Amino acid sequence: MRFRLRRAAAAAVGLVVLAGMAACGGSGGDTSDYGPYSGKPSPSDFDQKPSKARGMLVESLRLGEHIMYATDIDPEIGMGRGGGVFADRLGLGLGDSVISAPETRAANGHDPLAAFGAMAASKSYADYAAGKPQKFLATSLVEFPDEAAASAAAADMDRADFEANADNVPVAVDAFPAAISHWRPGIPTLGSTMAYKSLVIRVYVQSLDPDLGTLVDMVTRSYRRQIDLLANYTPTPSADLPKLQLDPDKLLPRMVLTDDPMPTAMKFAVWGVHAYSALLDSPAEDAKANAEHGINTVAVSYNKRLFKMRDATAAKNYAGYLDGQPGDTEYMPIRGVSGLPDVACRQLSKPSKNLEARRFRCVMFRGEYVATVYSNTDIDLRQLAGAQYSVMGGTV
Repeated sequence: MRFRLRRAAAAAVGLVVLAGMAACGGSGGDTSDYGPYSGKPSPSDFDQKPSKARGMLVESLRLGEHIMYATDIDPEIGMGRGGGVFADRLGLGLGDSVISAPETRAANGHDPLAAFGAMAASKSYADYAAGKPQKFLATSLVEFPDEAAASAAAADMDRADFEANADNVPVAVDAFPAAISHWRPGIPTLGSTMAYKSLVIRVYVQSLDPDLGTLVDMVTRSYRRQIDLLANYTPTPSADLPKLQLDPDKLLPRMVLTDDPMPTAMKFAVWGVHAYSALLDSPAEDAKANAEHGINTVAVSYNKRLFKMRDATAAKNYAGYLDGQPGDTEYMPIRGVSGLPDVACRQLSKPSKNLEARRFRCVMFRGEYVATVYSNTDIDLRQLAGAQYSVMGGTV
């Protein structure tokens, strides 16, 4: 199960150990060797002052809890292709979101407040690169200050994307007259944008054959499902965004601080299980498994993750699952941390250019928490893991 945040693809979810920010050693009479790390919970003042940037991140993650999974539309579209938060204080990001660059520029003219997207396909990357036809679905939710802004944004976004290719022609989606859609005849894709209250729903679908009826049906069912999932979503008034807290339950302080505690989706944030699962390899299957394991919340802090579990029993069981997933030959067991039997460590079985920042890994449980930590060296890993285990038992 891999957590793939779109903006963090190159950084492998920020899994790089940056130890210089932490205090040295343990506290009091603790003689454990934590190296440069602190065994105490870290400060949590990042939520104390009003911040629109933090509020936009929190609102985007709230949207993610209502994003649909592609398998809701077609069971064959079950392979996650990334996505995530693509809004910040500068607007929607260019080049790494689930909407096109022209749409992004158009949306930014209407003061977007939050955005979350998810993509999935029926074929693996390798099969797609080999030229095998695939089904594909990308869904994005973009929040604006009010319904008028959303309506104007939807029209401008579609117009910008439509004008990007002279072959585009308009398409009607009869079940949703407000939807603005277009395709290129003979190409098995269809893009559609629709304002829904103060949100814009953007759907992009690809089928195996250039059949317009099939494409329109996919879009129609996508809108229906997405609207159903938004039924209990209440946008935060724009004036209240700066008041939103990233971590009201104080999960992030329960991880060793290895870099600036700057709220960022893929480096320092707290995720709900639905949004977190949307970015895994098999979103629907992983969401079901995560629910069965008893995961309540997932906190991401650079080279660490913390899972808040249903209870201590669920934590112990999930730690065992993470340490020895069936068929996981990527990591081999290595010596753990002396005196801490609830910490299990592993090393990559063979070198990998893409995962060097994850060469070593430890999984641990304590109380109702499970944590994973990564490092490039075994010595640093054990120091970090020891500190992390200590932090998990501290008072925040």
